[in-house]
Amino acid sequence: MKISFEIKDKDIAGRIGKLEIENENNSMKKTIETPALMPVYGLNNPILSIDELKEKFNAKILMTNAYMLFKTEEKKSKVIEQGIHKFLNFDGIVAVDSGSYQLMKYGDIDISNAEILKFEEKIGAEIGSFLDIPTLPDAYKRLAEENLLVTLKRAKEAKELNLNLIINAAIQGSTFSDLRAKSAREISKNFELNAIGGIVRLMEEYRFEDLVNIIVAVKKNIKAGNVVHAFGLGHPMLFGLAVGLGCDIFDSAAYALFARDKRYITKS
Repeated sequence: MKISFEIKDKDIAGRIGKLEIENENNSMKKTIETPALMPVYGLNNPILSIDELKEKFNAKILMTNAYMLFKTEEKKSKVIEQGIHKFLNFDGIVAVDSGSYQLMKYGDIDISNAEILKFEEKIGAEIGSFLDIPTLPDAYKRLAEENLLVTLKRAKEAKELNLNLIINAAIQGSTFSDLRAKSAREISKNFELNAIGGIVRLMEEYRFEDLVNIIVAVKKNIKAGNVVHAFGLGHPMLFGLAVGLGCDIFDSAAYALFARDKRYITKS
């Protein structure tokens, strides 16, 4: 897979861009305009169908969970046989998550970094991710440093595997700007799609100053032309702020999580 990003217009640190992914195995190209939101499609209990996401919300890119596919034997065999696009009935760009959220939630998952990456490639996703270690805000710095070392080691492994997959490379470091800067520099060397991870708790707690500091630390230390994904940022009240700071892609399952609790999202 080959990724290219053309900045069409910009203001403050925000930009309107053309993101193109080309599958070099078959020369197929897929293009979206950024900023773009990736709806997260829940495999086990979807609130909206793929057809609704395409027809009502004009989704040209979405995200789903490769780990959940891998761990459900029936789905796993079917998606390997059909490929992710036919399995989902979606011909746009498909990004998959590695199971890092489950790792953060449960403390351990029974799959290796290389296994999930090879699975992501095997099912034909355009965008995949390595098994990074999310570190919650306000963690002890030593823990954040240790987790970051593991994340960077797994990033290196992802690069060395040389897969036909665009890596959505996670930048971690908790709320420590120096660790975020270090992570950003290292990740930016080898990956053109950089994902700011470990920020959902900050948004849930309305800690927008910390969120801004993290985004700024990352943006100052990556290559200017890299695409920036804000992991889990999906509330309309934050889109303008995040875009103005230079984020290009967002993902969120908030629409589904809120709906299950009989809540809905407004603009502010």
